Amino acid sequence: MRILFRVSSLVFALILFYMQAIAQTSITGTVADGSAKRPVEFATVQLLSLPDSLLVKGTVTDKRGRYTIDEVQGGSYLVRCSFIGYDVTLSPIFTIAVGQPSFSVSRLDLVPLSNTLDAVTVTGTRSQLNASIDRKVYNVDQDIMSRTGTASDILKNIPSVEVDVDGNVALRGSGDVMILINGKPNPLMGRTRAEVLQQLPANSIERIEVITNPSARYRPDGAGGIINIVLKKNIRSGFNGTVTVNAGNKDRYNGSLTLNFRPKKFNLFGSYSYRRDTRLRYNTIDRTYLDSLTGAEETQFNQSAVTVSHPVAHIVTSGIDYIINEQNSFGVSATYYSRRQTINSTTGNVTNDGGSLIETFNRVRRGPESERQTSGTAYFQHDFSKDGHDLRIEFNTSKENEVEDNRFSNIYMLPTQSTSFDNTLIMQEEVQNQLTADYSNQLSEDSKLEAGYDGLYDKVDLDFFGEYYDDAQSRFVKDMVRSNRFLYKQDVHAIYGTFQKAFKKFGYELGVRFEGVIGKGRLVNIDSLVDNRYFKVYPTMHLSYKITDNSEVQLNYSKRVNRPDPDELNPFPEYQDPRNLRAGNPALLPEITHSTELGYKWQDKNFTFVPSIYYRFKRNGFTSVIIALNDSTLLSTMQNLSTDQSAGIEAIISVKAGDFLTTSLTTNLFYNRINASNLGFLQSRSVYSGSATLTGSMAITKTFLMQLSGNYRSARLTAQGKTYPTLVMNGGIRKDFPKAKLSTIITVSDIFRSLRQKTILDTRYLNQLSVNRRDGLVVYFGVSYRFGIVKKEKEENMQFDNSL
Repeated sequence: MRILFRVSSLVFALILFYMQAIAQTSITGTVADGSAKRPVEFATVQLLSLPDSLLVKGTVTDKRGRYTIDEVQGGSYLVRCSFIGYDVTLSPIFTIAVGQPSFSVSRLDLVPLSNTLDAVTVTGTRSQLNASIDRKVYNVDQDIMSRTGTASDILKNIPSVEVDVDGNVALRGSGDVMILINGKPNPLMGRTRAEVLQQLPANSIERIEVITNPSARYRPDGAGGIINIVLKKNIRSGFNGTVTVNAGNKDRYNGSLTLNFRPKKFNLFGSYSYRRDTRLRYNTIDRTYLDSLTGAEETQFNQSAVTVSHPVAHIVTSGIDYIINEQNSFGVSATYYSRRQTINSTTGNVTNDGGSLIETFNRVRRGPESERQTSGTAYFQHDFSKDGHDLRIEFNTSKENEVEDNRFSNIYMLPTQSTSFDNTLIMQEEVQNQLTADYSNQLSEDSKLEAGYDGLYDKVDLDFFGEYYDDAQSRFVKDMVRSNRFLYKQDVHAIYGTFQKAFKKFGYELGVRFEGVIGKGRLVNIDSLVDNRYFKVYPTMHLSYKITDNSEVQLNYSKRVNRPDPDELNPFPEYQDPRNLRAGNPALLPEITHSTELGYKWQDKNFTFVPSIYYRFKRNGFTSVIIALNDSTLLSTMQNLSTDQSAGIEAIISVKAGDFLTTSLTTNLFYNRINASNLGFLQSRSVYSGSATLTGSMAITKTFLMQLSGNYRSARLTAQGKTYPTLVMNGGIRKDFPKAKLSTIITVSDIFRSLRQKTILDTRYLNQLSVNRRDGLVVYFGVSYRFGIVKKEKEENMQFDNSL
């Protein structure tokens, strides 16, 4: 009887468990910006039971603004949704019947906050980073402490992203990354993007998005992925604005003004940013030329340079969005960017042969340079009657002009000879237009279709003019060897399609992008043409499985491309100095990358853990190589590698200890193997590398915040050598004065003066060690004043000046 009773009890329990399981309901819904009608990612969604309004379960929205709450019992509920800068939104009350398999909540439209700010206090520490498996979003818009820094400073705090001392950006160790502005390609992010990012004020940026494995909807450029810099466009109700002024050591200043007026159907916005910097740089090169057969030392060359400049940048933005009716809206916006500086440098050059001094001279440079860009955007969006069904047509146009007017003097000490003079005028113009049409249709609660056209039309004019002073004629004469002009036109036509489907906890997205490229280059001096045409298919795949409400696993794949820039195709050499030349390679092929990523995310109220494993296989990868033209002159150019493989493990850990402390640690360990057999290297080269970023914010009081951050970058492999590790530490404090609507900040960059870059070049014909460093410690004091109707802000991270 006891056995029968136990068996009966077990069967009864299993029946109850089964009945309970089949009685549970899955709740789904979407969250959108009520003004822009666009999905809101990382919004907090809570399910509340009635009538006591107790929290049942919670989750966050994905990149499509969707959320799912599983295993819900029958009863009456409502959904509460909140997000930074928006009012809390509640759904209508709804009832779940017992045994009902699913329920769809009507779309929740978030409305921007419209409360006048009477006080700003640090009531808790909250990370500005929202991290998921395939993307990271850094909300700079909430971060008034970034007023002292630049875009480069912000990028250093973002997981997966690295910025070296020259301002070059890498994503998971790969420098092949596409950087967008407002979701679109921009000429500013071309040849001089490192310089632009070091001057782009952080207070002009709303957020930065990093996508390591984008879907087919996005352009496939950049082997490492996409970094999207979104400039500010306020959408707050009423009239409001912010004024910020910062002053730093060694004649550094910057400031900004943002204004926004939004009554009802239209939003008018504008901003102005100013930045003046001081740059003192030290560069040394120790080079030994070797006999290629015996390896014996032949000639030693030493170069040391000191460079001073005061770059000044201006950014002006303005625009208007207008909601015609519930289904149609349009907008126009414009941006003006200007950067000017005069570079003054003195470079000492010493050459020894067999221990005997044979040449000593100083090369003095005075180089005024300027960069100016104007751009405009116009869009029209139609929302069909069904939620998630829309069409957006957008046109972007931009024109960039860059001028470098370099004046050089060569002052000789040995052998004794008269001073020589030469000048180089470099003029570059780029006109870029882009037309996109994006269609999206939420076919059902668990499926979605996206399709569209993306056309990019680019024209580049590279004009190099060189001249030297002829003593016999007592005038400057055109240097026919150093003067050249290269015209390049490239049109990229693409159509794409993606399909998304979810089966309760499992979901997938399949995509494909077809691209045709028509590129034509003309070497004007020799009347020669460079033809660059190809057609390629780029598939993508994203698989996801939601283990629990707060944990998920994803497997992603994408095929990507890195296209040569026009200056990388231009074969005419650019003379940096008599000992160093740089030229492009018209035979350079696009590099193709196959990228795979497996990631997991676990998150609760105070802890986030996002580990990922990734692998990239690259063909025709770009690499910079140094070629000895003779026993004293080197040529730097680009070549294609045979293959390049890398694999890594990345982990993001974020911990919040109440309202007092927030810390975030990102580590990235990867293995890189280069096969450069096509360049004459018989053996493959491999290296283990890594990087780490640690940030911590501590609220001493409700109005006083401290922050410390550190960035480490390990040694890296190149085709002909390696770069040494780098480490930099930054710190800062912030004090709020709530009644005055005022905040003050002090930031200190490179606390230990450790920011520098060492590079080794090791080949059969030369060895070289180069070191670049700056003058070190950068200190800023800033004041920010808010007026009108602004949104409440809690924690804010500080940004620092770590640009070389």
